[in-house]
Amino acid sequence: MQRSQILVVTVVALLLVVPGASVAASSDHEVTGRPNIDVFLPENEVTPGTTTAVTVVLVNNGNVTNGSTANPQLEQQVTTARAVSVRLRAPDTGERESTGEFVVRDGEIVPVTTPGDGTISVSTSEQPLATLPDGTSARLPFQVTVDRDAEPGRYDLPLNVSYNYTQSVDPQTGEENRTSVDKTYNVTLVVEETAQFSVVDVDSNARVGATGTVEVTMRNTGSEAARNATVTLNSRNSDMTFGQAASSSRFVGGTWESGENRTVSYRVRAAPSASQQQYAFDASVTYDDANGVTTQAQPVSLGVTPAPEQTFSIVSTDHSVTVGDEGTVALTLRNDGPITVRDATVTVQSTTGQVVFGGTASASRYVGAWDPGETRRVFVNATALPEAETRNYSMQTSVAYEDAEGDPGQSGTLQFGLRPGPEQTAEFNASAVTSTLRVGEEGELAGSVTNTGEERASNVVVVFESQSENVSPLEREYSVGSLDPGESATFSFDVEVSDAADSGPRQFTLRPTYRTPDDEQRRGESFDVRERIRPARDLFDVSVNGADVTQGGSTVLNVTVTNNANETVSDISGQLFADSPISVTDSDAFASELGPGESTVLKFQISAGGSALAKSYPVEIDFQYDEADGDRKLSDTYKLAVDVTEREGGGGLPVSVIAGVVVVLALVAVLAYRTYG
Repeated sequence: MQRSQILVVTVVALLLVVPGASVAASSDHEVTGRPNIDVFLPENEVTPGTTTAVTVVLVNNGNVTNGSTANPQLEQQVTTARAVSVRLRAPDTGERESTGEFVVRDGEIVPVTTPGDGTISVSTSEQPLATLPDGTSARLPFQVTVDRDAEPGRYDLPLNVSYNYTQSVDPQTGEENRTSVDKTYNVTLVVEETAQFSVVDVDSNARVGATGTVEVTMRNTGSEAARNATVTLNSRNSDMTFGQAASSSRFVGGTWESGENRTVSYRVRAAPSASQQQYAFDASVTYDDANGVTTQAQPVSLGVTPAPEQTFSIVSTDHSVTVGDEGTVALTLRNDGPITVRDATVTVQSTTGQVVFGGTASASRYVGAWDPGETRRVFVNATALPEAETRNYSMQTSVAYEDAEGDPGQSGTLQFGLRPGPEQTAEFNASAVTSTLRVGEEGELAGSVTNTGEERASNVVVVFESQSENVSPLEREYSVGSLDPGESATFSFDVEVSDAADSGPRQFTLRPTYRTPDDEQRRGESFDVRERIRPARDLFDVSVNGADVTQGGSTVLNVTVTNNANETVSDISGQLFADSPISVTDSDAFASELGPGESTVLKFQISAGGSALAKSYPVEIDFQYDEADGDRKLSDTYKLAVDVTEREGGGGLPVSVIAGVVVVLALVAVLAYRTYG
């Protein structure tokens, strides 16, 4: 047998003799190990009354008990933690006990409990992690809530870590041996010493629609004193504010010891829209700690309920307002409480432009102090404009006041209606109208005006409203004074009618104006009167008495002048004009005055030439005169007839005959001179 064959037989024999030898050789090559997880809480300081995200750090420092240099991945396989689950639990320290006191938190009243046990809770459920290989770490956050009254100190929180891993792996077959681990660690949470605050009491007299005081009493429930604290109160609702701001701050000086109460006051306004319910506020305190570091405590919530609104009501209304007139509005108001007000002012406002108060939309009256249950009656003057209707118009009233602390307040708006009465006016008509109007003259339009209305009309003036180029009143207004209902008074207008006017019937429009009993100027309805304008006539009626003059003689011409006008004329100067053969040797005559229809005789010296024929010759006369208003005028020219008569007894040849003879003789002399000369 060869040597190689002997060696094989020997090995086989050994294997048959020692059957476990192959298993032992295989076992020597398995890779074994385990993960080694440590836990840490790097930032473990928390503050009472807060919810904080604390981070737990897991570090895997795996341990290989039987490695493989040929396949390092197998070592990683046996040191990796898989399906890791981490759960942080609050310490199981029992229940808290109540102190019997209560505070408002987040708008709710809750009991105050003693600090100590049961003050830490964890709101995050378990945190999963797929794998945690050897040499790596993982940061897992947990939400931890520390009670406001938690005692400062160190707290151990159980941290449960569970995972599975491969305990061993056969590099030849790849066969694995897995196992799981569930291990609890303790992590330490440090609750710091801080000042914490709770609301002990809230007192407010702020009423709906007014400004008042809110007093908040707070207690330092923390383990540390607060120094130089500032308490800021912040409103969560616009119905209760600090004037125009949503927050206000107050300084609390000195040291605010643990367990000590302090009271801070704020001025708060409750809007008219507020109701009697709790309104949420937040109170936060900023302070300096023992090291001089400025710190802000956790805010606390509190509720403020406004006091009942100060109200007023309308007991009754009355008025004397009529359309187009001013009257009095009377309001009876009652203070319905709950407080006595002072410096009260009642304002009445119109919601329409048809009813006004002295030209504006509102009027106010001062009332002063006003006790609950007391009624006050106020009066304002209102005017319903002429375009107003006899219907209800909406009016409003409100009361502004101060309370006992001097804070201003404003009531809600109270509504009432005002229905103006029918328009009250004086009415007029005209009667007994006469006129002396004539073309080219000044005349009079007169009559009587009667108040046919139901109210007294003061300072009545009749206005001549007609407009015409040819008919013009010297004055367009005639005052007749005051007229009671049914009373009459006369009026008259001096009217000038031009020469261009037409005679005949003419309509004239007259309108009365007056003042009401409230001294308001009014215009009455116009009325028309119809009168006739007479045709034109001469101003003077002129006639001649003794108008005969003999040939070559002279005489006195007596001119009778009559005033046809309706007024007296004065300083009448008459002037006579004549043409040959009539001559005027005394052409001027004067009369001092002529009344209407009055006559006078003016004398003039005239002569007739000797050659005048026995017939009628014209002469002309005109007049200058003063009218009643002082105007100097010139009249038209009047023509008169003068009769020339023959001389009696033939006394000599007529002048014309003599003149003819003279002419003939002259011609004869000229002819003889030329013949014999």
